Amino acid sequence: MQVAAQKILYNFKQLQPRTSWSFRHIERKETNAHTHSYHRYPAKFIPQIVQQLIKKFAPTGKEIICDPFGGCGTTLVEAKISGRRSIGFDINPIAKLITETKVTPINPKLLEKCREEFMDNYKNSQKKTLPKCSRVNYWFDTATIKRLDRVYFSIKKIENKKARKFFFCAFSHILKNCSRWLMKSIKPTIDKDKKIPDVKEVFLRHLDSMIQKNKVFYCELVKSGNLNVPAVMYRRDSTKPLPIKKNSIDLVITSPPYVTSYEYADLHQLSLLWLGRDASQFKGWHKFTQEFNEFRKKFIGTSYKQSKDVNFNSYIAEEIINRLEIIDKPLAADVANYFSDMRRFFSEIYRIIKFGGKACVIIGNTTLKGVEIINAQVAAEQMLRLGFRKVNFIKREVLNKMITPWRDKNTGKFTSLSNPAKKRVYQFEYIIVMEK
Repeated sequence: MQVAAQKILYNFKQLQPRTSWSFRHIERKETNAHTHSYHRYPAKFIPQIVQQLIKKFAPTGKEIICDPFGGCGTTLVEAKISGRRSIGFDINPIAKLITETKVTPINPKLLEKCREEFMDNYKNSQKKTLPKCSRVNYWFDTATIKRLDRVYFSIKKIENKKARKFFFCAFSHILKNCSRWLMKSIKPTIDKDKKIPDVKEVFLRHLDSMIQKNKVFYCELVKSGNLNVPAVMYRRDSTKPLPIKKNSIDLVITSPPYVTSYEYADLHQLSLLWLGRDASQFKGWHKFTQEFNEFRKKFIGTSYKQSKDVNFNSYIAEEIINRLEIIDKPLAADVANYFSDMRRFFSEIYRIIKFGGKACVIIGNTTLKGVEIINAQVAAEQMLRLGFRKVNFIKREVLNKMITPWRDKNTGKFTSLSNPAKKRVYQFEYIIVMEK
């Protein structure tokens, strides 16, 4: 292995967790402040990380911030609160819906009127149904489908476009609650004993919570003068060229998907299934539901993906793949595809960042089939070999990730606390800070 790669491994081995980045004192209500609790999303990083990175690496307030793996929009929300312009990307249309809702403050009085409008629509609703779908029938019982349809079409009649999207975001959030999906599972698992809640009640409860959070968000932005600070989200594959000019971004803050951890497309399939059946409201979404298997192949870190162009530009990655091939060749191919995708991603962010601009990558390591998958070290090597310069490697204890920290020692799959073969993973993660 080259000297540079060995130096990276040595540097990471010497890292000690930084207590100032663990945010032990932060309570759940603070991580869910503003619009951050609008919609469930797995493995999202806490807003306090973004706040600290913005404060340190975007000190003037005039910087443009980008999150190429935008997810549920944590970076964009915090950028807007701080008065920085931001742009985000994600391949998942549900991520785009969530983020656009979270970064769009709505006048509280208007939102209250729209709630009244919804209630009138619900009271006077006629029996309407979306096109039938066998997979919807698999996840929802007949009575629940009818109740969800009533809520859906009552939302659809709301005249204000921004408010209508706000209500659809709330609707998307409750679909898991109202389905047969096991609530504790991030995998598509049926819970035969699940008691389905009252659809209208669970929807209004979450909607009212969102309305209250929007009010706080809106008032704070008015007070700070940041109400109209741009925050734009696009649906894009971040391993391909982004619609951004080269040397135009001041700061990238992002958290890439975990390698083969879980299927990101599956996590929001209920929302895709439901909303994708309404082509008049969600244009183009039908292709994600009708061609779901093809759609899931496009996600980074998925075992469904197949790539002919495998080039990870990392000696550390090569060693990992060599170890995995001895044990499990298909798994080795999945991990190789992941590292190859990440190399393309880092190449793209190097292109869009200004000279002197910073890239902050929040990433964790794991173990598969007894082989350490040191994603952070591979990422650091890939970035350095592309021309980035090291600013800092930060190790932090993970306390608030919305994902189980346990894997089965034998299978490498996520498991429960009661499994005697459990092994703790994602106890720590790394913030890799690089400069162009």
